[in-house]
Formats: sequence, C-alpha cells, structure tokens
Amino acid sequence: MLFLEGICIIISFLVLITKNPSKSRKISIFLLEISCFFVMLSHRFNLRYEGTPGKIAGNILWVSHFISFLSVIVVLYSFNMYLKSLFKNEGSLNKAPFVLKSCDYILYVNFISLIISIFNGFYFTISSTNNYVRGKGRVLAYGITFAVLFLELICLICNYKRFSKRIRIPIFLFTLVPFASVAVQFLYQGIYFTNMTITGMAIILYVFEIQEMNSKVERAHRLEVEMLERYKAELERTVDERTRELRIANDKAEHLLLNILPEDIAHELTEHPDATISKKYPNVTVLFTDIVGFTKMSSNMTASEIVTMLNGMTSLFDDRAKREGIEKIKTIGDAYMAATGLTEELNNDGAVKMVRFARGLLEDVRKFNESSANKIQIRIGINSGELVAGVIGKTKFIYDVWGDTVNVASRMESTGEPMRIHVSETTHSQTDKYFSYSEPVKVEVKGKGLMNAFFI
Repeated sequence: MLFLEGICIIISFLVLITKNPSKSRKISIFLLEISCFFVMLSHRFNLRYEGTPGKIAGNILWVSHFISFLSVIVVLYSFNMYLKSLFKNEGSLNKAPFVLKSCDYILYVNFISLIISIFNGFYFTISSTNNYVRGKGRVLAYGITFAVLFLELICLICNYKRFSKRIRIPIFLFTLVPFASVAVQFLYQGIYFTNMTITGMAIILYVFEIQEMNSKVERAHRLEVEMLERYKAELERTVDERTRELRIANDKAEHLLLNILPEDIAHELTEHPDATISKKYPNVTVLFTDIVGFTKMSSNMTASEIVTMLNGMTSLFDDRAKREGIEKIKTIGDAYMAATGLTEELNNDGAVKMVRFARGLLEDVRKFNESSANKIQIRIGINSGELVAGVIGKTKFIYDVWGDTVNVASRMESTGEPMRIHVSETTHSQTDKYFSYSEPVKVEVKGKGLMNAFFI
C-alpha cells in the first residue's frame, strides 16, 4: 500500500508540472491520483486501528472510513470529469453526453448522503470495540457506485469509436475492474481489494494518458516537420523560379547590353559601372555609309515609310555585321558607322574584313531594292589607323570612337561615289594584296590637305 501511495503522490506532482494536457484534463487526473492516495492511506489506517481499544483509535477509525467513502466519491467524480474532457477533445463533441452529467448528479446525492451519515450513521458506524459496522445506507452507497460505473461503461461502449485504441483500454479497465471488485466487496465483507483496484486503475490510466500524450506530441512533431519540409520545398521552388526569372532577366539585359556595346566593354561596364571606360587602339578600320540623296527622297515619303525603309536596310547591315564579326558603332539618320580591329594588336586583319563587309553591304542594298518601292544607293568610305574608343554618359550611354581616323573615314564616304567603296591610302596599303583598286584619286581632307584615295 505504501508503494501505491508513493506512486500516486509522484503522479500527482508530475501532473501539476506537465504542460501538454488541457487544464480540465490536468485537474481531473490530479484529483484522481490524490484521491487514490487518500483511499489507500485511509485503508491503511482502517487496518491499523480496526479493533484497537481506546477512544482516540475509534475516532481515527471513524475519520479514516469517512475519508475512504469521500475519496471514492471524488475518484468517481474525477474519472467522470476526465471522460467529459475526452468526449469534448478526442470525441470532437461540443458538450459531454447527458449520461455523464447524470453521473455527476448521482455523485452529488452520494456526497449529501455521506454528510447525513455523519449524524445518523446511515453509511457506517464504529462499534464500542472499535470495529467497522455497515449501516443501513450501505446498499445506497454501493448502488450509487455501481450505477455510476455502469452508466460510464454504457456511455463508453456506445461511443468507443470516438477514442483511439491506446486510450480505450485504460478507460474500460477503470470501469470494469472496480465494478467487479465493488460487487465482490459488497457481497463479502472483509475482502478489501476495491481500494487497491481503483488505485491500480488510476495509475494505469495515467500511464496510458502519458503514452497518448506522447503520441500526440510525436504526431504534432511529424506534422510540423512535414509542414516545414513542404514549406522548404515550396521555398526552394519559389527560389528556383525567381532565380530562373532573374537569370532570364539578366540574359535579356546582357543581350541588350551586347547589342549596344562590344562584349569586353559590356563586361567591364557591368563589373565597374562607375569607372571611366576608354581605350586607345593602334590600328582600327572605320566604315561610314550614307544614302545618296536621302534628304530629297525622304521629303516625298511619310514618316512610317522612312522608318520602315531605314529599318529594313539597317537590319540587313546588322545581320551581316554579326555574321562577319564587325562591330556596329551607331546609326545617325541614314548614316551607318562600323569598326573592326578593336584590338591592341597592330597587325590585324580588320581592314580586310571591313572591305569584305563593305562589298557585302552593296549586295544587301541591291537585294533590298528588289523588294522596295524606293530604290536607294549608298556611298561607302573606309579608313584605317589609330583612334580612341570609350563609353560616353551614365544614362542612355553610347560606345563611340574618336580621332583623325574617324574623320578621314567620314571624308572618304562624303567624297565617294554611289554604290562604290572609297578607301584611304592606309586601308589600301593593308588590303591591296586581296582586292583590285583603281588608280589613286586626290581628295581634300580638312586639316590634312590632299590625300590619295582609291575605289574598289
């Protein structure tokens, strides 16, 4: 008995410090365990002082029996409270079954009867020899216990599917075992194992309750882990999508930047956006083209026709420049400017590539005229030499080239002839092994005087 009392006290303490159960569940289990402790304690006093002479022993015996009756009532009431909590939580009911509420009223009657028996010995009396004597109300006391346990058992049988398998076992044991032990003790006075069975079932109930609580915690933990994994997967998917979108946006931005700037200049500008980007090249070949009589031609065209014509022609030039590795610099109105040999190597094949490109431009113009209502002709001028290239501005920036080489190339274009390629002496000297040229023609270049020029 002492062992069972110690277990009940320890369980009562553990229930108080446990955080997971609901408040009503904690109260019911605490009252259940502490009442079982008093049941066992009073039972031990009953055995100790039963038949012991003396008034003090008689008073102790009377008090211990009273506490035993009262503790059993509290045990039944606590278990009933526990069942109501189960039905509301695990059973998913808004309110407990009426049968369980009826059990509360029956226990109230039992408690009132116990109080009345203090004055008239309705439940029990203590003889002059300090022996426990059953009173006339013992039938009522045992009948109430039977009734409460029976009603709880019927309620559990009708609703057992509402509870998990883990919790069904202890709640059925708590009703069936004490039910049987009460019947035996009622029929055979002197057999005291009702109190022990009630206490044992209370301990088992707590053990199963802890297991069920741990199971819920594990399920909640698994659910939390699953939610975190789903959230992680969703987050990774979102990051992948955003990364893919960002990569696409970066690719578009890089493609757009490469359409404006040479590749090495674009990378340098991306890595050092605030740096001044400029470089001097020793041998660059520059080309200018211009549409002959464009001003007069455009005066008889609508804005849409002008833009369509220029866009069609320039697109052909751009496609060829991309195929042949020519760097387009810019367009100004009907003028087209390109360069090649943008390298620090003095001996490069930029001039040869540019002349081939110029010959291809003439083919593009002829092809364009085959399908265009407005027939056009272009002049082409080419010069090779030293120049400076760089990026100008911070917004709407442009890659441009400067120097006498550019000026002379522009002069070659303006002094040239329609649908012919006009090159400077410098370009001629780098390409005369590959192309046939006319005799030199004297050209006046501002700031340079007369210069020799050649036609392909």
